[in-house]
Amino acid sequence: MNRVPGFSLLEIMIVVTTIALLALLGVPAFIKARTQSQMNTCVNNLRQMHAAKQQAALENNWSENDSAGTIGNPFYMDTISAYLKHGERPICPTGPDCFYNAIKDPPNCLSGLPGHVYE
Repeated sequence: MNRVPGFSLLEIMIVVTTIALLALLGVPAFIKARTQSQMNTCVNNLRQMHAAKQQAALENNWSENDSAGTIGNPFYMDTISAYLKHGERPICPTGPDCFYNAIKDPPNCLSGLPGHVYE
């Protein structure tokens, strides 16, 4: 008998099933890790924004009662941003903007996702 070298259909199906099972287990773990990483980055950005706002307030003698409207003024925004890396207000890795808010209030993220909050 002449046998042709190669794989049988059963062997190929076992390999495909094994790969599918590994992908089924790996994809949710990857998605969870990515979500956790985005949340950590956002919270870190908010922490940096809060520190920059506090530093700018101390050095420029801003009142704790200055409102978000005052801080929203481009002069204040530019002053606070000068205390951040690259001089730019960071954004959430998921896309939405983050805002400084008033001096006494912590900055916030508009993503609305759980965990994207500076406490």
